[in-house]
Amino acid sequence: MTRITKSKFLTSAGLLALLCALLSPAVRADGTGLGDLTITLPTISGSAGDTIVVLGTLTNTSPNTLDFANDSVTFNNTAIGGVADVTFNAIFGAGPSSIGGNSTLINVDLFTVFIANDATPGLYDLNSYDILGGTDANCTLDFTLCGVQLGAIEFTVNVQGAVPTPEPGTLMLLASGLLAAVLVIRRAAQ
Repeated sequence: MTRITKSKFLTSAGLLALLCALLSPAVRADGTGLGDLTITLPTISGSAGDTIVVLGTLTNTSPNTLDFANDSVTFNNTAIGGVADVTFNAIFGAGPSSIGGNSTLINVDLFTVFIANDATPGLYDLNSYDILGGTDANCTLDFTLCGVQLGAIEFTVNVQGAVPTPEPGTLMLLASGLLAAVLVIRRAAQ
């Protein structure tokens, strides 16, 4: 009888432990509740030789104020390049250095894309952007204090083909042809 009771007890305790584990909130490895920054980007497109400043939206879904320590942008092809702007702008007071808990920042200068003059038209994908930080207000001044990845996103750059413009010689030829036609019609009318 003791053996059956002990078996039922262990089964009940195991089921109770499983239920507690399933109903408990997720625990993050860093223990700070960070990593809740969502980055939203617009469609990024331009032509060869263009420089594009990418303005995006940052949404903090955690109750913590998140301070920015570092951001980086990585490109998958040498035909495009760029620089990350958030922490650079924050240091010089030209952009935000943090985001409040449960809030959204719109039109934030996230990064700048440089499209090479010889870039061929097409989609350049598998590029990435991320922001590191933490809950320490000194993150911007000393990024070693805050090294948690707050948010990351993959993006594509659409390089469009150049729109052909008529050459000046073509316009000159058209104008002289029209002038000749007017003179012929005028002479015929006299």
